[in-house]
Amino acid sequence: MIKQVRKALKALVFGSASFPQQCSIGLRDPQSEISVWLHGLGPPRDVTQNNVIAAARPFTIGIGLERSPDPAEAGGTPLSLQFRERDGEQRLLGVIRLRLKEAAAIGLDQVGFFEVLGCTNYCVPRARQWARYAQYGYQRWRSRTHPGSNVPMVGREVHSVFVFYICPRPVVLVSVVDGNLTNIFPMDLIGPVGTRHFSLALHSTSTAVPLLERSRHIALSSVPVEQTPVAYQLGRNHNKVSVEADEIPFAITKSPTFGLPVPCFSLRVREMEIESIRRVGSHTVFLARTVEDCHLAEGLQLFFVHGFYQAWRCRQRPSLLVG
Repeated sequence: MIKQVRKALKALVFGSASFPQQCSIGLRDPQSEISVWLHGLGPPRDVTQNNVIAAARPFTIGIGLERSPDPAEAGGTPLSLQFRERDGEQRLLGVIRLRLKEAAAIGLDQVGFFEVLGCTNYCVPRARQWARYAQYGYQRWRSRTHPGSNVPMVGREVHSVFVFYICPRPVVLVSVVDGNLTNIFPMDLIGPVGTRHFSLALHSTSTAVPLLERSRHIALSSVPVEQTPVAYQLGRNHNKVSVEADEIPFAITKSPTFGLPVPCFSLRVREMEIESIRRVGSHTVFLARTVEDCHLAEGLQLFFVHGFYQAWRCRQRPSLLVG
């Protein structure tokens, strides 16, 4: 009876819909649901395929730019990322307010690093949204002393992450080898930041960081949505220096250029050479150049979105709730 009353009160306060912080969905790559626009550096520009998380604390976003931003231009107009429905009414679903911290050249590309100042989320009603914020805040408070707990982000940063994941983010398996050490682990803090360059952000305490620093060669394998449990299972490899062949729960083959172990089920494999390494707050950012890009099969790829956006998706397309 107590559990039933508690459940009823929870539904009354937070609503009957479940808003997990992370939802797994299957989409074609590149995703075509959401467009992301950078405002404040000249005319608005579409950066849907050029925005990535560079650090969790302070929450920092990396954006690929055509040229180095003019400091006067960046300081005179409020900067923001706007997340819009790509088709239909192109409704505004979220805004993240930014401040330019620095810009870096990588080859012929430019990467701007922007600190997050705050956000607005339009995916769910404000009252329901703030009730969920309180719930998430309580959960973070309870986990603050747990070993392996997340980076202690402040409220506005956490809420901005929710907006950032309005745009579906692909999940890949990263393969790296250095001598006798091998690791394969999932990542979603990844994405293009220019015409040929890619950004990957790992928490600086991850045991995989030294491996990538030494090797400089990586392979990124897409994850078919049917293999979602495998991606979750390999999350534990972030805390391992190396894995043995019998610990890899799928058949592997070798990437064509670097000979790295990659899943046979991959829809796409991109081999990259790390050209630059930067420390950005809580994370280490690896800026890499694509050497080989192999499209192997068609299918739906694993993406992550936040529960607020998933709730909005389901309201627009009730068929998503079936099954």
